[in-house]
Amino acid sequence: MDINLANRIARECLAQFAKLPKTGKPNESFEWTILSAIVLVTPAHHAASSDIRVVALGTGTKCLPGDELSPRGDRVHDSHAEVLARRAFVRYLYEQIEQALLVEGGQPKESIFERQTVDGGGCGKFVLKNGHSFHFFTTHSPCGDASIYKREEDALLPAKRARRTDEACSDRADEETTVGCCIGEDRTAVGMTGGKLLDPEAHGDLMAQTIGAVRTKPGRGVRTASVSCSDKLARWNVLGVQGGLLMMLLGRPIYLDGVVVCDGTDHSVVALERAIWGRFERWKEPALREPFERHHRPVVIAADGGELFAYRKNRPHPTKEAGGKFQPSPCGIVWCDVKERPHEVEVAGRRHGVTKRKLATPAARLQISKIELFNRFARTYRRAEREALHNLTVPSSVEGATQPNIAAADDVGKLSYADAKARSVAYATQWASVRATMFGRWPVKPTSLGAFLSDAS
Repeated sequence: MDINLANRIARECLAQFAKLPKTGKPNESFEWTILSAIVLVTPAHHAASSDIRVVALGTGTKCLPGDELSPRGDRVHDSHAEVLARRAFVRYLYEQIEQALLVEGGQPKESIFERQTVDGGGCGKFVLKNGHSFHFFTTHSPCGDASIYKREEDALLPAKRARRTDEACSDRADEETTVGCCIGEDRTAVGMTGGKLLDPEAHGDLMAQTIGAVRTKPGRGVRTASVSCSDKLARWNVLGVQGGLLMMLLGRPIYLDGVVVCDGTDHSVVALERAIWGRFERWKEPALREPFERHHRPVVIAADGGELFAYRKNRPHPTKEAGGKFQPSPCGIVWCDVKERPHEVEVAGRRHGVTKRKLATPAARLQISKIELFNRFARTYRRAEREALHNLTVPSSVEGATQPNIAAADDVGKLSYADAKARSVAYATQWASVRATMFGRWPVKPTSLGAFLSDAS
């Protein structure tokens, strides 16, 4: 990826956000937020350049404390922009698989996926078409490891405690801050994170700025159970962005080929590379097996086309009438390139605007909540497996032949969320190995959080 493509990606992402309704967007006079997006890049039909299409987008800075997690899967626990964009992207992938299953005039409908063929004449799993790639865009350095850096030289920091500044005014603002480099001072700006170390005993301080360590997201009150966005990006870089459930339908993981940082963002390319893949370089053989890629290294590049995010935190301070400092927007926005309900506004992990008496009903669910994504998986998996089994012809005269069991395609929808994920054996096995070797530690959430069932019809 070159700088021209990076600038085009930034321009398209900001333009897509600008097209969205005003509801849920920050008040420009005194609020800030973070925007993340995923774009599809494909070869242009009649030009030397590539076509760019924004397919998923999220804004947000909030994360639920550990004592507010929902065992029903109906509430989004982590509403940082990066996570909302990734969940919206998963929803987009499901729709693209469903498109590939539709046939018009004897031909599949337009989709980013094509289906592999298997011996016996049946249909196999879905793979991304050649020439298609996905790139990540963000208007802020991801919380956690990517936010620990020195200015240009990117020298590694000694372990020390993060200190709060006057900018620290939100769940996320207790994290990455830039200290030093005041106007008129000859000092080095240092990025720091307020993310809490998962294993403070190994580092001597919960807030030590130790690079490469897994952290939970910053926040006040009860500690969150969600790891930093840097750690999540690193996991996606190893195992793919699609997750375990969707991997049951794919022949290969979906990786991000590039990360574009918006112009005007305080960042370090070296710190981003280190956080996403560099900290694992010491693992010469990280026990990754096919189809997972070893040493996947997405290109990290900062846009310089002058396109700035209007709601960035580091813009000039608001007037005294607005309180003299920016506040984080209480809402998040989720958008993806799908036909039904592509745009939603999130607050506290639920749909914005739902009355209190309906908070425990499906009306309050975001389409990217675990239970709704699980419902989408169950429907898509059932349809894909039924079609594959229907097309699989096994002559009954063949000795030892086993006829397709179509009922097995419906079985996964009857499992709990956790049990269905366990069926994704290759992904689950690989994650267990990666978690123990490359990450060392990872939060273990109560098993009750994965016990809910699909209610898809």
